[in-house]
Amino acid sequence: MISSSPHQPRQVAALLEGQCKVDVYEATGGAVTSQFAAHNLSLLPPIPPHSIIHDNACGAGTVSRLILSSDVISDLKIHATDIDQVFLDALQFDVQKNSWPIEVSNQKSKSLSFPDNYFTHSINNIGIFFTSSAGLVGAKEIYRTLQPGGTAVVNCWEDVTWLPPFALVHQALRPGKPYRALPILWKDSQQIQKVMLEVGFPRENMRVEKSEAWAKTNDLKDWAEKSWAYLGGIGGWVETDGERWEEAVELLVKHILDQEGTKRVGEEVWMRASQWVVVATK
Repeated sequence: MISSSPHQPRQVAALLEGQCKVDVYEATGGAVTSQFAAHNLSLLPPIPPHSIIHDNACGAGTVSRLILSSDVISDLKIHATDIDQVFLDALQFDVQKNSWPIEVSNQKSKSLSFPDNYFTHSINNIGIFFTSSAGLVGAKEIYRTLQPGGTAVVNCWEDVTWLPPFALVHQALRPGKPYRALPILWKDSQQIQKVMLEVGFPRENMRVEKSEAWAKTNDLKDWAEKSWAYLGGIGGWVETDGERWEEAVELLVKHILDQEGTKRVGEEVWMRASQWVVVATK
C-alpha cells in the first residue's frame, strides 16, 4: 500500500496515485473479495423493504453495489463506511451519478458514530481482523449498532495463494530485514467465531462455513507488478527497492507459479483464496 516511507519506489506512486489505487485493488485482490461478498450475500434471506444496512469497511462499495444490483431490492438505506478516503471518493462519485440510496462516511470500524440498535444488517467484508484486540473491538461495534433480530456477516482469510510469495521476495531482496508476519490466528475459523460469541451473538444463532474464490489473469506479470505496488510495503520499503523493481516483479511471478494454489486454465493463471464466513443473528 502507499506509505510515507522515504524509500517508497517511484513506481508505487505511478501505479497507485489517486483513483488508480482503487483500479489496481479491484484488478487484483478486489476481484476475490467481490466473489466472497457475493457468496456471503447469497446466504441471507431476501432483504426486506425498509432495511437499514451497514456496509462496514466498504472499500469502494463492493457489498453495496452487489446489493443494489439485485432486482428484488427496493426501499432500503445503506450506510457505507471506511477509513480510506480514496475508495470512499470513488463510491461517492457513483452514488451521486446513479442516485443510489447510500450515505458514505469516513469512519473507523472500531468507533462508529451510529446509535445502538440501528441496523437491520451489518456486513463486514474482509475487514474485521484489522480492528484492535484481534477483532474484538470491531465485533463489539457490530453488535452494538445491530438491531435485535438483525443479521451480521463477517469473514476473514483462510488461505491466500499469493501472500507467501511476498515474504519470499522480501527475504531475497531485503536480507536481514524482518518481515511483518500476517495474522495466522484467523486461519482455522476459531478466532472469528470467538469474537462474535464474546460480544453476545449466541452460538445457536451463528452459521459458519468456508468457501473459495479465484483471482484470474491472462497477464501474470502485470498482475504481479500491481500487487507488488499495493502490498510490497508490508515488509517495509528499502532504498534499493526502486532499482530492483523489475527483479522483484519477476521473482513474485516465479513464486506465484510455484504455489500449490496456482493453476493454468487456458490462457489464464488462476490463484486460489479461501475465506471463513460467519452469519449471526442478534
